[in-house]
Amino acid sequence: MDLISIDFLTFLTATAALGKITNALSVILGLGMVIFFHELGHFAVAKWCDVHVERFSIGIGPIIWSRQKGETEYALSALPFGGYVKMLGQDDMDPNQMTSDEIAENPRSYSAKKVWQRMAIISAGVIMNVITGFMFFAIAYRWGVVEHVPMIGHVHPGLPAWTAGLRAGDTITRLDGWDIHNFTDINQAVVLSSGTIPVEGTHADGSSFSVTVDPRLGKTVRIIGVGPTSSSTLSTMIPETESITVPGMPAEHASQPFLPGDKVTQVNGIPVRYLHELSWHTARLASEEIAYTVERPPRKDGVIDTEGVRETLTITVPPGKMKAVGLWMSPGPVTAIIHGSIAEKAGLMIGDQIRMVDELVVGRDIDPMRLPNYFAEKAGQTVEITVARQTENKGDVETKITVTPDDTPAWAERPLSITAPLPISSIGAGIHVLPRIAHIVPDSEASRNEQLKEQQKITKVELSHPDLKNITKDAMGDSATPEIIDLMELAGDEETPGEVNWAFVFEQIQAVPGRDIRLHIASSDGGEDFAIVLKDKTSEDDWFVPMRGIAGWERETMIRRAESWGEAVSLGVRHTRSSAINIYMTLRSLVQRNLSVRALSGPLGIVSIGYMVADDGVPKLLMFLGFLSINLAVLNFLPIPVLDGGHMVFLIWEAVARRKPSPRVINFAHGIGLIFIISLFVFVLYLDIFVNRLGFGG
Repeated sequence: MDLISIDFLTFLTATAALGKITNALSVILGLGMVIFFHELGHFAVAKWCDVHVERFSIGIGPIIWSRQKGETEYALSALPFGGYVKMLGQDDMDPNQMTSDEIAENPRSYSAKKVWQRMAIISAGVIMNVITGFMFFAIAYRWGVVEHVPMIGHVHPGLPAWTAGLRAGDTITRLDGWDIHNFTDINQAVVLSSGTIPVEGTHADGSSFSVTVDPRLGKTVRIIGVGPTSSSTLSTMIPETESITVPGMPAEHASQPFLPGDKVTQVNGIPVRYLHELSWHTARLASEEIAYTVERPPRKDGVIDTEGVRETLTITVPPGKMKAVGLWMSPGPVTAIIHGSIAEKAGLMIGDQIRMVDELVVGRDIDPMRLPNYFAEKAGQTVEITVARQTENKGDVETKITVTPDDTPAWAERPLSITAPLPISSIGAGIHVLPRIAHIVPDSEASRNEQLKEQQKITKVELSHPDLKNITKDAMGDSATPEIIDLMELAGDEETPGEVNWAFVFEQIQAVPGRDIRLHIASSDGGEDFAIVLKDKTSEDDWFVPMRGIAGWERETMIRRAESWGEAVSLGVRHTRSSAINIYMTLRSLVQRNLSVRALSGPLGIVSIGYMVADDGVPKLLMFLGFLSINLAVLNFLPIPVLDGGHMVFLIWEAVARRKPSPRVINFAHGIGLIFIISLFVFVLYLDIFVNRLGFGG
């Protein structure tokens, strides 16, 4: 019995909707081909060895169609996630046939054949899958495979890549001993790694780098916190009816609308090619009107002509101001420092709490959320930082540190999750901002609420549309249900540094400036908890958002196309080898707990991924089918009774001991193997339905 039950590696986290009928047919036919070729291997070698083949089935379970031709019944079974070749003397459902003397007397039975012949029959399915997997890969590369370039588009503040010094624009060429050819290779190498990993590559300026990164275990896999690069071109796949500008953001007031297919080539006269370059300059020019030089493709009958002569035009976008909240939160400790950064060289340490910058007391004279701006505005100048440093014997000791910030713009890097630190990029440090009120801004809406006191703890934030009868779609959608950020969900009753950070909440508030803010607050004097709603839409006079609100950028891709069939064969062989190694390393990572079992997918996951891949074109579908072929080959050759690898173990036993295993041993092993396979199938099906789709049990 051969089962395709687990989806590994590249497709670990992919999900997709059902898609088009053509995609469904492509996936069904593709999966059928993978299974067919596997079983064809068994069938062909069995016939070559003159074994009586009773049934050749694609699928398992009840037979829904069959046809007898000669001595063999050809069948389609109800469950398309496997298949089998039933031979006289070899039946997984009746393992006694393997040791039956009566059947062995039939010269055409499987059990009557020599050990090497039975080994050839058992291994033929795996060999056929390796061959077909290689063929799928080779054809795909000859056709041309679209891949994401191995360039970092963004780095998550506080995560391993950020603290190691990797930056947007860096191109990774080698990671943990693996040559990197595309961004998928980066993710695979990290997922399958253990311990710290060396990373090599080139910076945007062409200089080389070599750093060591210590990946962190995320929800299901090891991560370092990098994302792929996007270009400065707006996707042509955005429907004309969809808005490219984020509602409530400055781009709504652009001199003219941005359109799908627009390519931004300059920002205030400075050339840009990638989104991270565009974002960097936009953050640097946060307080200024920006002139975007745009190349726009022609349109013919409403269809974008990407090959036509582009029109060059200038679109100006005004700056946007930060939304005022009226509350400053309490500064927490430094939780992340970039290796080799200005902060590290100056002596700043993890756990230090920044009390003052120059003569300003943080949380009283300056909002902690403004620290990135303060340091950025002091680029090239000396800034004195007063920190409280915890010591073993003396408690908190006040220490002064002097830094000279560089010209990295404030908020060029932003907190992307509730666990991320507030990055002060110009010195290379990240701080925790506690969701505890440090200061209530005079004359603000918050100051008019008598319940609000300093040192009160914010436990939950709700961002809701002000008028539920006339909802305007914004960055968080148009649902009447408020967006809820539960600040205590991760940390329980305490604001644990590194777990709950106000910086992310502040970032979300700026993304939807038109929404009301409902704060749930724990009373500081032992009274009852309460909630307040802030409806004031006023903005800060001298504090500007780092983005203009343009969305829908294309990923930066390349087409890897073999120039000859010889090159295609070479690429196919290399990808076949790496795929097989990766699957074995995935199993190792599961055993070592560097990879969560929640990362696995079952039959529904495989089909869903197939729909998505089929929508990306024939080469992607071929790569997916090649991956499944190698997956099937490797998994079925694991030494598990019932699978091909289990049969091979018994044959090796027979070859060494010169006698067949006893019926008792075979029956016991097959029973255990069958229970294991069924349990595994049920488990991954549970993951498909209740964890990956419905979100339960996670």
